[in-house]
Amino acid sequence: MTTRLDYYRQLNTALNELCMKMVYQHPTHSEESNKELLDLFLELERSFDSNGDYALIGQQIITRIISHYPDITPQVHRDLLWFYGGDCLHFLGDEEIQKYQDLEERYYELNNNGSTCYRNLRAQAFNMH
Repeated sequence: MTTRLDYYRQLNTALNELCMKMVYQHPTHSEESNKELLDLFLELERSFDSNGDYALIGQQIITRIISHYPDITPQVHRDLLWFYGGDCLHFLGDEEIQKYQDLEERYYELNNNGSTCYRNLRAQAFNMH
């Protein structure tokens, strides 16, 4: 079973791993700028672990990738745009936002007993099953 937070942390980890491979050698940014992005991922992990304001840090990461790393942008999972919210929502269409809202409502309705797998519910909401 995958909890909602676990699901999004897995997506974030995958994005972090991708950025670690691509960002260090990125030709259009300084080494310092690239390091700042990767440091944000470390800060995000600490924030997850301490129950801090991970949404704000996640928004910074996503908006930085979209504005500065267009070659990485297509590989950012759209679910992260929803999860981090804020300015990230501007990159989602109205239909997508509605699906995510429906998914969240359904998740919280069914999760009263704590046995709802977010990954499976998401797949159903987006007609992947």
